[in-house]
Amino acid sequence: MSSWIKKGIGVAVAACFGAIATNYFKNSQLLMPSEYKEIKSIVNELAEHNDLGDRQITFTVVPGHLVGWAAEDLKLCKEDFCGFYDDLDPYKKFKGDKAYEINEAIRQAYLFDYVQGISKSHGTISLTRATFRTFNSRREYLGCVIAHEITHFLEDHIFENDKYVSENKKRLSEAQIEDLENELSRASEIEAHNQASLMMKNAGYPIESCLEELKFTSRLGGDGANTEPDDSHPGYQEWVSELEKFIVTQKDVIQEDTFETPISWQYDRDLNILVMIPTAQK
Repeated sequence: MSSWIKKGIGVAVAACFGAIATNYFKNSQLLMPSEYKEIKSIVNELAEHNDLGDRQITFTVVPGHLVGWAAEDLKLCKEDFCGFYDDLDPYKKFKGDKAYEINEAIRQAYLFDYVQGISKSHGTISLTRATFRTFNSRREYLGCVIAHEITHFLEDHIFENDKYVSENKKRLSEAQIEDLENELSRASEIEAHNQASLMMKNAGYPIESCLEELKFTSRLGGDGANTEPDDSHPGYQEWVSELEKFIVTQKDVIQEDTFETPISWQYDRDLNILVMIPTAQK
């Protein structure tokens, strides 16, 4: 074999290994953003003492609704069709047309937004980057928000609520159907925070942690109103009251055996996701 062929093969092999190494380090969990490290650490604690199911859960950190509202104000999208901007990758610097406005909107969202978490029916949970800044060292508060969104997924709240409405909407007016949808949504939010409290207790935190988080987050958001029929979430007094009643029923219950969920993780920087993978089927 001639020397130039050998040299060419050597260059190709080196390039191949270089690409593999670059991709490995790019997606290394040691190098992922601090927000993802916090998610992984908290979910690991929850998984040690709770049943997190046998389905994958995908976490993603996003800028949030404030960016969508800014995009609407800047005429980057049509009114009520700006959700695309809510889920941009906040770790990237955008280039090209309107790049300054988009990057500035993401910066402002980090500074001026507060706590947002959304759970999709297929198992993707998004958390705004501002959530981590807002809670700062209050690790247990972040744990409550994550456990809340995990509960929505584990209980299939979106599917079950839609199924219930579909089966019970006969002879109801559109206004009554909307009231029923909101009533179910509020009940799901109460259940999610109740179960989050129990999950946190199982993981060794005070069961009151999520009650304190609810009060803290409500004050930051200025959300002190009472429940109205068209609300998708409970009003402050109702939500606090329901959670306090649940805590009374669970506070002195000794959980002798808790379910452990063995999990592994995959991080993808390009997709801006961290995936929790249960490693054992129930």
